[in-house]
Amino acid sequence: MILFLIFTVAPVFAEVTNLQTNSNSFYRGDQIEFSGTVEKESTGLVTIVIRDNNDEFVLLTQAMINYDNSFRKSVEIDEKFLEHGMYNATGFILNMTKGVTVDFGVSLTGVSINTEKDAMQQNNQTEVYIADNDSEKTEVVEPVEIIEIIKDEEPKEVKKIADFVDHNKNPQHYIDRYYNEPSYKSWFDRNYPGVTIEEAVGYQDGINSKSNTSELMDAKIIPEAQASSIAQINEEPIEDRERKPDNSEIAQISLAIAGLGILFGAVYGIKIKVDSNSRQISINKDTIRRIIHPIIGSNPLEIIQTRLAKGEISLEEYEKLKSSIN
Repeated sequence: MILFLIFTVAPVFAEVTNLQTNSNSFYRGDQIEFSGTVEKESTGLVTIVIRDNNDEFVLLTQAMINYDNSFRKSVEIDEKFLEHGMYNATGFILNMTKGVTVDFGVSLTGVSINTEKDAMQQNNQTEVYIADNDSEKTEVVEPVEIIEIIKDEEPKEVKKIADFVDHNKNPQHYIDRYYNEPSYKSWFDRNYPGVTIEEAVGYQDGINSKSNTSELMDAKIIPEAQASSIAQINEEPIEDRERKPDNSEIAQISLAIAGLGILFGAVYGIKIKVDSNSRQISINKDTIRRIIHPIIGSNPLEIIQTRLAKGEISLEEYEKLKSSIN
């Protein structure tokens, strides 16, 4: 029975194979719906860790794994989302480094993150200042005309720090993330093509691009993965938990309890049967003893005395039988 409970209740951990959101851009008050799949026959909980574009922790939530190896979890954009810009979410079961990461934008200004990017690209014009006698005139020209004007000048390198960089942080922080977090590297390469991470953060000389990965694991990832085992599932609204009929963990526990009930019923039934048989045997022994004892345990004189006492024979008959016995 103990082995049955172990194999029934003990979960089998695998990892997340897919994670996605219901949109690429959200506003305050919206619901982010995370969904995805896990490896076959996985059980337990999928942990989802959300960080902002400065790699600051935002929140941690968990989702139940369905019978078809899928999961789904909704999170509201609330006051925990303090930064306007890009965020990332990593889903995993046991090992955060093997999790799947997805990027999404959160707008706190009412303008879509994607719309802001499109406007910046469309507004990418160059101003050329032409000196006049007494004042300066500003003229907006096409790129071809710019080339004609400055073709005799040496090109000047313009270094501009990317808009996601927090000037209060050491540029090495972003460089470490780029070389140690594949999801962050993918996001940067996708949004800043043709620019190196060193150029984007304004730090090119004397850098050490290879950070201590083990220190990063000990300082951030491992403590947060351990925190996922705490009762964070209580963050999930009660109505959401009630809408999930395919709760495999509850089903397994119910099956174990039902098995214990059946085993207890069988033992109790056998006990009742044994007690009934014991009582019947005792009754049979008493009956046989009452039948055999008068025959075996009495002599002829005692028998006729008993019959005289019961009135079965008269005194004369008793005397005759007594004389015959003597």
